Amino acid sequence: MLCGIRERDNCKVFANRSIKEDGPFYCLCKRELILRKGQIKIHHFAHKPPYSCSRSQGETEAHRRCKQSIYEALSKLNSVKQLDVEKDFDSAIADIFFSVNNIPIAIEIQRSSLSVNEIISRTKTYEKLGIYVLWLALFDEDLRKEKYSPKAWEKWCHAVYFGRVYYWQSDLTIIPIHFGEYQLYVEESTWYENGEEQSAGGYHKPSRRYKKTKFGKLLNLVSDFKPTLKEEWRGGTVYVPKCKIYSDCLKKWW
Repeated sequence: MLCGIRERDNCKVFANRSIKEDGPFYCLCKRELILRKGQIKIHHFAHKPPYSCSRSQGETEAHRRCKQSIYEALSKLNSVKQLDVEKDFDSAIADIFFSVNNIPIAIEIQRSSLSVNEIISRTKTYEKLGIYVLWLALFDEDLRKEKYSPKAWEKWCHAVYFGRVYYWQSDLTIIPIHFGEYQLYVEESTWYENGEEQSAGGYHKPSRRYKKTKFGKLLNLVSDFKPTLKEEWRGGTVYVPKCKIYSDCLKKWW
């Protein structure tokens, strides 16, 4: 976590602006936090073991770095208001929260520990709160390969955001990716049956597992996105509830 609660005045403070002498620090779960300020990793708070809080579960160094970079970039824009990190709404904690033109926006940076059901639940919560949500992923170099096998949560995001998934590159720069059809080649083979030559294969067919990634142009998190209402949708095993989303303004590029 980038932030903790300072006990002496019950104020929310950033790890990179705090020293150990300012402590003790506590999490919203009321358990004590340890301030970690090394030379390599992003300054952050961690729960003092043992603990059972899920707030920072699955949070990696890359996740913290992404969160801090976006926050610092947003803080430089006059159009951005109500900016906060790890914003607590009781029923949800947004990695980053801000508003533009009085539109409230929550950014959730996807963690591998979150299931699709948990993502759906949080998305429903933001809809009830009247907040537009952007589910953002950390870029994986595997996305550049000829074929890619999307994870369950990527398939869900692809359905929610009208055929694209958003990956963070740096600061406010976002890479949108569409998962297109990937064609598998079925090798031709021949054999004999009852004395007659048989053959099969020699054609392409759509892969059910693999997709071909199609990159859109780089986007700015503020100027290239807009609030959008998404109607409830079902397709195969994917369910999308009615929700408020923060999506890009691009036309289809695939």
